[in-house]
Amino acid sequence: MVLSLALLGPGAPAAGAATLTCPLGLVAGATQSPPGGEQFVICSGRVPSFDGTPLDVDLSLPSNGSVPLPLMVMLHGWGGDKTDWESSTLEGSGADTYHWNNAWFVSQGFAVLNYTARGFHRSCGIDQSTNYSYATDPACSQSGEASWTHLADRRWEIHDTQYLVGLLVDAGVASPQRIVATGGSYGGGQSWMLALSQNKVMNPGGSTTRWTSPNGVRIKLAAAIPKYPWADLVQALVDNGRGSDGYHGAPADGSHTDPIGVEKESYDDGLYALGQTTAQYSSTDPTADLPAWFAALSAGEPYEANPTVQTAIQQLEQFRSPLTMPLSKQNRVPVFAIQGLTDPLFPAIQAVELAKRLTAAGYQVWTTLADIGHSYADNPSDVWQTANDRANSWLQNILSGITPTDPRFTIATTRCVPGQSLVYYTATKFPSLASKVLSFSSAAPQSTNSATSPGPEAAGVDPITNAGCRTMAVQTDPGVASWTFSPSAASVLTGSPIVSLTAAMTGTNAELAVRLWDVDPVAGTQTLMSRAVYRILSTTPASTQKPTFELWPNAWQLQAGHRLKLELTQVDAPTWRPDSLSSSFTVSKVSLSLPVRS
Repeated sequence: MVLSLALLGPGAPAAGAATLTCPLGLVAGATQSPPGGEQFVICSGRVPSFDGTPLDVDLSLPSNGSVPLPLMVMLHGWGGDKTDWESSTLEGSGADTYHWNNAWFVSQGFAVLNYTARGFHRSCGIDQSTNYSYATDPACSQSGEASWTHLADRRWEIHDTQYLVGLLVDAGVASPQRIVATGGSYGGGQSWMLALSQNKVMNPGGSTTRWTSPNGVRIKLAAAIPKYPWADLVQALVDNGRGSDGYHGAPADGSHTDPIGVEKESYDDGLYALGQTTAQYSSTDPTADLPAWFAALSAGEPYEANPTVQTAIQQLEQFRSPLTMPLSKQNRVPVFAIQGLTDPLFPAIQAVELAKRLTAAGYQVWTTLADIGHSYADNPSDVWQTANDRANSWLQNILSGITPTDPRFTIATTRCVPGQSLVYYTATKFPSLASKVLSFSSAAPQSTNSATSPGPEAAGVDPITNAGCRTMAVQTDPGVASWTFSPSAASVLTGSPIVSLTAAMTGTNAELAVRLWDVDPVAGTQTLMSRAVYRILSTTPASTQKPTFELWPNAWQLQAGHRLKLELTQVDAPTWRPDSLSSSFTVSKVSLSLPVRS
């Protein structure tokens, strides 16, 4: 028998509570018997949401027991469905689903809600495996329904989760004060928004009301565990390079929307195409017109003159980005965030920015950073098993009313270069992970311009067509400005590299893509350590620019004898969309700072 969290702390089910049965018209499937775990049944079916849109639901319940139970809500990734976090074993895939799936949490005393998000697969989307389409499903076109995907909008997708939880509370299955949300990627972003919603529901018109069940029972989120999510969706998809943790000489976190950034083209293209095969898009809803938003971004600069881009930016910031949500002195939900250091879709800088903001406001946030998440992440099983076991221990403490004693920041080193090993570092504050700053500089002039054609380096670091550590023969693409620095001793990067430069710019609209490489002169190879992009606007066609900005954080063991190569280029396609307007830079001074520990 696995220890049941349902028996721990306040709100435990009373003796003699009702026997478990499938609620909400769901139908019981075959009994599941995970080795070492509890027998359970998956109750399946489609449940109308608050506006009538049918959502494809699985509810995992122990075969024997009593209700109400703590409820674990597990939210899937973009293009995924309700089965993403389902398993017939406690170990799952051995990676991010290890001890993190419906079988595991049922064995920990939870009821587990897995459902397919609005507008995807059989929740009024497209399911090619069964030839299902919303277009031929009359249940998806009833009056008053908005059955298309709204891209994790608080007014719709987050509302869906809260409504389904409310139904399970009224059915007597879920304990209203013991609700936990988790999810990966798309579902991770929604987990953050649930945590920061202050136990309020946002209605389609934008007003908010207290989160209650349809019968009026007050509901409270007890904890959230977002995994490799976004904190700011604009920063993730159209990055302007102003995101910063403000540590070690970096500038303060700036506006993520002014100027409008550079489209993360290969990821945006890939995500949009995935949605076309799995989701229902709307072209008539101005608050969720993904086809128009995508076309406007793809049309290129100047974005400031495009009202559709302006609408998209406003919608993403106001209704889909945890970083911009208002904070509360009450209803502060504890969060255990797991974020990728090698994730180019949702880089770790987003987690650090959000954790800093929340901690300053008195929230309890624990953050684990490692080589996990979207490509290029390797997602090693040993790292995931440690992260998930720590999250389980943390959650047990939270639900027992015990404040976890774990350090607020844990960072695990990336293993991309021979000789690198897995080491965990911890600190109460993110900047304390580093003990000093290494600084390098060069006055050697270098130039780059927007007419440059992307070369093998740019192709080799595209995260859509490449997975895992990006190692290649030492080379520099034509038209790329490059400087090489030689550290005097081995050290470990534990944070964000900082770049400063002085450059003569021609043109009024430009982007600078930055790559930082670990060069092994003996092996003749270079491995990507970090990267970033920075948008510059100028009111005159000739100007001097002196930006300072951060690259994405990493935990990287730099070995003795290895060198650092810093590259600046105006064309880093296909990762970043090349600017539509011509420009050039002549850099007369560049500096690189690394927060490290010996």
